Amino acid sequence: MEFSQIIKRTEFDFDSLLKCSEAWTVILDSQQRIVSSNDACLPLLGMDGTSVTGRPLDEVIPLGHLRILLEKSFCFRAQPLSLGDRKLTCHYVPRIDNHEPDGGVLVVENQPLARDDLSCIEFADIIRSLSIVMDLAYEGTILVDHEGYIVLINQAFADTLGTRAQDMLGKHILKAYPNSQLSRLPAVMQTGIAEISHPHVLNGREVIVSRYPLIKHGRPIGAYGKIQFQDVREVLRMASEFQSTSKPTASSGPQIAKVGAFNYDINSIVGHSKVMKSLKETLLRVAERNSNILLVGESGTGKELFAHALHAASRRRYAPFIKMNCAAIPEHLLESELFGHVDGAFTGAKKGGQIGKFELAHNGTIFLDEISDMSLPMQAKLLRILQEMELTPLGSNVSKKVDVRVVAATNVKLEELVSKGKFRQDLYYRLNVMALTIPPLRERTEDIYFIVGHFIETLNDEFGLQVKGLDPQAWEVLNTYNYPGNIRELRNIIESAFNLVTGALLTPEHFPPHLRQLAGTGLLGSENRSGEEGYMAALGHQPLQEILETIEKRLLDRALKRVNGNKLQAANLLGVSRPGFYKKLRRYQMDQT
Repeated sequence: MEFSQIIKRTEFDFDSLLKCSEAWTVILDSQQRIVSSNDACLPLLGMDGTSVTGRPLDEVIPLGHLRILLEKSFCFRAQPLSLGDRKLTCHYVPRIDNHEPDGGVLVVENQPLARDDLSCIEFADIIRSLSIVMDLAYEGTILVDHEGYIVLINQAFADTLGTRAQDMLGKHILKAYPNSQLSRLPAVMQTGIAEISHPHVLNGREVIVSRYPLIKHGRPIGAYGKIQFQDVREVLRMASEFQSTSKPTASSGPQIAKVGAFNYDINSIVGHSKVMKSLKETLLRVAERNSNILLVGESGTGKELFAHALHAASRRRYAPFIKMNCAAIPEHLLESELFGHVDGAFTGAKKGGQIGKFELAHNGTIFLDEISDMSLPMQAKLLRILQEMELTPLGSNVSKKVDVRVVAATNVKLEELVSKGKFRQDLYYRLNVMALTIPPLRERTEDIYFIVGHFIETLNDEFGLQVKGLDPQAWEVLNTYNYPGNIRELRNIIESAFNLVTGALLTPEHFPPHLRQLAGTGLLGSENRSGEEGYMAALGHQPLQEILETIEKRLLDRALKRVNGNKLQAANLLGVSRPGFYKKLRRYQMDQT
């Protein structure tokens, strides 16, 4: 039986599992007692029909090192199991009920393994060799074979990624982590060198992990990893507590910047569309480097949110994150804000001088929003900092070295400004080492549902309400609208509705006037009574299938007209996938436009 089928049926389809004659299938309870099994056990165990139901599993077969894995509800595959003089392959998938382990399914294949098979990872050897560093009960644990496929994982590890252990089992390690840095277990296998207590970003959160190569007869057969701390900040907190108890309290002067002052991370970016998943994966890859980043996107697409997420996923995450809007500060004050000034540098200068944003961001990240509004003289001074990594405060002749990563943002095409001489070409190339283009909301309308859900949850807390969602007409309005203001405008629409809503659902009447007009007078349901009467008149004269096809074709046509022919928006309006929508258009020969 394919292992994927075991996983799919573990939750609900025990009968089909037990009917399989290719392997011995055992249903276990939480105490590892046999609840039921199929007849394939009889030849495997050399029995003559004696029932094994109700007996502890380890009374029927010698579990050995597998006992602890079953007790701790590990999910594993392709593990050797010795029965007499034969070595067979077994798999185990635990069952979870109300977030608690509740037995599972053990499948033993009747296919003997070669005794000299060196590629097989035997957990007995691993548990003995790694007993000093392993804690199977509490730590997130993962194991991959020599090809990088996951062969063992516990739910503690899967919880960090917000998924189930059985859904990760059998996947390649480089494709198994969502919103995360790529695993280094393949690299550890290649080098043969363990990596102890290293930071790593899993699901947008930095954790502390250790990785160990698994060697058998001089060659790598896999790698083992474990999560030691679920959050680096826990380590920092403990270190801070240790320092506070081991050193006398003393003033260290004013703190110039809050360390790790980012408000969002990769999990704050709401979006499940293909383009957003790809963008978040790219963000995590480039965040690890120190190259400058240019964020490009229309106003309201969330460029500042991406800047925070870049910093949070970088190695600078616990250094300062400083943001600056280049269009919000008058030109004559911008240089002082960015680079600082000394006492008496100019009329009206702050007494005692001022530390600039770049110096505040030392070892961290500075976010320069609306960089296109910076004047040419200021661009020249910014270029010097990026080239030399040093600055000179206004009124001073002493330069200071700074180590800062620059994340700039713009809602205009800088290439056009460069061609017109309004933006320095050399500065453009310094900033545009890596560009991330954030799509407007109208190009990822499938994310609207999730973004609105996030806003409702946030505003319920803020307003003290219990809004459950939107009625169908309100959803149709939101799915039809073009959002020139992007996510910022969508937030404004939902917040505006929260000020008027009195019940559990938002309706078009709660929206701003320009959106209420989109609702019209009837929408799809009552738009054409004569059409409904025509369908009823067809009863008895046409087969049901033909009537349904006529209705479906009419709805497809109406949806396309409502969104001016935008097929992606029409698919979203009807609540179908884009491939499914295109398939329907081809079926009715409506895909010519």
